[in-house]
Amino acid sequence: MGKKSKLGKSRRDKFYHLAKETGFRSRSSFKLLQLNRKFQFLQKARALLDLCAAPGGWLQVASKFMPVSSLIIGVDLVPIKPIPNVVTLQEDITTEKCRQALRKELQTWKVDVVLNDGAPNVGASWVHDAYSQANLTLMALKLACEFLCKGGWFITKVFRSRDYQPLLWIFQQFFNKVQATKPQASRNESAEIFVVCQGYQAPDKIDNKFFDPKYAFKEVEVQTKSVSELVSKKKPKAEGYADGDTTLYHRFTLMDFLKAPNPVDFLSKANEITLGDGELENHSSTTEELRQCCKDIRVLGRKELRALLNWRTKLRRFLAKKLKEQAKELDINLSSGEEEEGKEEEKEEKKASLSAAPDEVVKEEEEEVELALAEMKAKELAELKRKKKKILKEQRKQRERVELKMDLPGVSIADDGDTSMFSLRTIHRTPLLNEVTRGDMASADALLEIGPGDDDIYISDNEEEDDVSLASDLDPEELLEIEARQRRLEREKREKGAKRAKFKQKEEEEEGEEVENPLLVPLEEKSVLEERQTSLWFGKDAFAGIEDDADEDLELGQSQMLAEKQRESQRGKATRKGQKKEVPPEEAPAEPPPATDAGPDAGKAQDEQSSDDDSSSDEERPLTPVGRKRGRVEPCGFEVVPIENPVKKARVLDAEGLALGSVIATSKKARRDLI
Repeated sequence: MGKKSKLGKSRRDKFYHLAKETGFRSRSSFKLLQLNRKFQFLQKARALLDLCAAPGGWLQVASKFMPVSSLIIGVDLVPIKPIPNVVTLQEDITTEKCRQALRKELQTWKVDVVLNDGAPNVGASWVHDAYSQANLTLMALKLACEFLCKGGWFITKVFRSRDYQPLLWIFQQFFNKVQATKPQASRNESAEIFVVCQGYQAPDKIDNKFFDPKYAFKEVEVQTKSVSELVSKKKPKAEGYADGDTTLYHRFTLMDFLKAPNPVDFLSKANEITLGDGELENHSSTTEELRQCCKDIRVLGRKELRALLNWRTKLRRFLAKKLKEQAKELDINLSSGEEEEGKEEEKEEKKASLSAAPDEVVKEEEEEVELALAEMKAKELAELKRKKKKILKEQRKQRERVELKMDLPGVSIADDGDTSMFSLRTIHRTPLLNEVTRGDMASADALLEIGPGDDDIYISDNEEEDDVSLASDLDPEELLEIEARQRRLEREKREKGAKRAKFKQKEEEEEGEEVENPLLVPLEEKSVLEERQTSLWFGKDAFAGIEDDADEDLELGQSQMLAEKQRESQRGKATRKGQKKEVPPEEAPAEPPPATDAGPDAGKAQDEQSSDDDSSSDEERPLTPVGRKRGRVEPCGFEVVPIENPVKKARVLDAEGLALGSVIATSKKARRDLI
């Protein structure tokens, strides 16, 4: 008799042999390798938690691809053989003892990746095994939500069953991106599929109903499809079957299509829509093309699907119009007895509305109180901002004056206002001053009531704290107190307005001029105060050295020198003009201006002499006060002399002068000799 081969040997595929050759403890190690090759989550992780980790194949892959000195923890019901740099725990992931052990190992750490490759002990019915797997996945998610950091990863194994969609919906509530994939190492006949969740949101509070199977595995509303999604080019993902659906071909009637709440989803499930011989089937909008489209919906494109949806809309409008006409006919045939019954019903409705009226009145009063509180808060905020802006503006001006050295720090010369409690500057009129001196303080109290509000406001350094907090949730007694206070404030406001009008009338009747207040006694004499102010003003750096007379003497000397030069040049021109007038006009072009027998050499010598006279320094010629204007004498003893225009008119050089100038300008030796 032949020996029967074991069933397990038929499951030994290439990944089984590869695991034996590479030293991995299970063939599932290649599933994690392929998932990491696609999503690259192990290289960035510093802490990892593997649930249901036995025999340890996924822990081997994690220790190989994660950075050095990373924290890796594995948990399972059965013991795991030790792995270098890996912490293993033998606990049940559904118990509180397991959570305490993990807290002890992690301390203050949060893990970056949570892996779950767990499966229950199968062997019972398929429905029971699928539910057990979904429940185990839910417990793994609960553990992951407690130890995952924000933005972490959760990779888990899920069976494709009726609980697959609810699980995906729960994953989408906690993670930014959820993807389902089936790696190549997973067998095709296996119902397992791996869900990769990335970007954990780390909410502050989580409802326990998410992890309760009674609530989690109820039917959830799947997102509706659009017409463009019905015509998909990619192969659809493998999903679970609907409950009680045993056929792949679905045939529906036209009334089912018209009554469907979501027609697009209806068309995605239907294969054929049957038409009868009724009024809707013979409607004018039911064309032959639509009849052919209803026979096979799965082969239709976008255009045909939109035509079916438009056809459905027209038929529904036709039915609605028909029902309205039938309702009108029934209204006409109403009897008088029915009308009386209608009146009685109206009376009952009125009574019910009257009984419900007090509740509405209470609600309206609460809304009015809330609006009043909101208005009061807005007014207080506006008033606070206005006063704060005013105080900040004054502080800024004071800082600018201190920086310009117009004021001393803490002492403002320009501040004439008295902001103290016992201010007497507000008393302007003589009768009011007499009343205060007699000891009648009633007028002073009335003046304070009329005056501006209290400006003593605390301004915090943090300008962001501008809001005034008001209680939003108040008891009815507190609301009554607020209303009474508001009425009292309005009454006081009216009284203040009357007092203000009375004081204005009294001021208009008074015709006396304002006199100086005798109660205000200056601490210093006026002359001493002015002298100190002037000393502060002229004590700045800009006025330093103003008493030095060296610059003044230098300017006077320069002005005198310029005036003497101008007078000498004018005197030389006058003498030359006088000599020209003595020479006859016919001899002038043949001879130089001074008519002598010395020849050209003598003329040249005279030109040189005139030029020397013009360029002579003030040291060789004494200063003469000829033609000097007399100035006015100031009380301090200085004589103010008007400065004449020192600018000379440009001289026109002859050919010899131009030649001499060009030689001086171009010759280096001549320029050096001149220097």
